[in-house]
Amino acid sequence: MRMSRFLIYKWIIAGGLGIAVAIAIVTDTAIIALAAVVVAIVLALILERRNREIVRDERILLISGKAATASFYSVLILGAAIALGTALFRSHLPENVVFFGTIMGYFVCAVLLLHLGFYAYFSRKL
Repeated sequence: MRMSRFLIYKWIIAGGLGIAVAIAIVTDTAIIALAAVVVAIVLALILERRNREIVRDERILLISGKAATASFYSVLILGAAIALGTALFRSHLPENVVFFGTIMGYFVCAVLLLHLGFYAYFSRKL
């Protein structure tokens, strides 16, 4: 299979997934969305195995790693800023916003601990 056909099929799978999730949201049926995601993953894996051309190389993996790191730290800093803002202005905010900020703070701490754990694991293995 050529790369152009591979990309077209991936776009078709993504479009079908989007339509199925939209239908699931409108009909308020979560099982449709879950089934669509599973089917899309299976189809994407089958499609990738049938492809004969190179889809990923070292450059793409490096770019993907840098993009993931930048996204991770951006979301983490934003979450920490929101948690700090709700903690500082606790008396001026509604109770549900303060609760959300507290949960966000715990989430940021948990993600940092998870990141440290994975970093320690991979630093020993690689």
